[in-house]
Amino acid sequence: MSCQLKEESKMDKAEAKIALNVLSLEDSILDFEIILEHLTSAGFSINITRVAKESEFTSSIRNNKYDIILADFNLHGFDGFAALKLCNEICPNTPFICISGSIGEEIAIDLMKQGAVDYILKDRLARLPSAVKRALDESKEKEIRRKAEEALQKKMDELQRFYDLTIGRELKMIELKKEINELLKQMGKEEKYKIVG
Repeated sequence: MSCQLKEESKMDKAEAKIALNVLSLEDSILDFEIILEHLTSAGFSINITRVAKESEFTSSIRNNKYDIILADFNLHGFDGFAALKLCNEICPNTPFICISGSIGEEIAIDLMKQGAVDYILKDRLARLPSAVKRALDESKEKEIRRKAEEALQKKMDELQRFYDLTIGRELKMIELKKEINELLKQMGKEEKYKIVG
């Protein structure tokens, strides 16, 4: 079952407003509505897609770009680890927050090790807006850093090509001078070029 909702923030337009494209993997409509309420009450502008099955989830992450993914840990035949694995394969730069009614500390640590940015217990959903904001801020910083690294690599590659071209010309000139000198020697004439090194 897939559901599209558009919710506008109740905050004054002059206040900071964060527009989010969210994927919610949640089989409980009630829990979904509570999650949505926490986010909109915190001032987020939300375009949210709710899916409840693995096939819908996979299709959604393959065919859409999301700012963040909120995933229930326990679903029928599908869990948070499987959802996270799919996200790591298909949309590795999208922050993934696991939401669960009950999750042990070891499972939470394993999720974080595998790439989840946070986990929220359903009885502590008041933490969700700050976790989402932090995840988005971290994602934005990573994207800025990734773009800077790409730009740096591009400039380094360009510099290397220029260096290779310049040094390559110098080496070719030295080789040609050596060949000319060798030919002049064979002809019994004096070398024309002095080659150092």
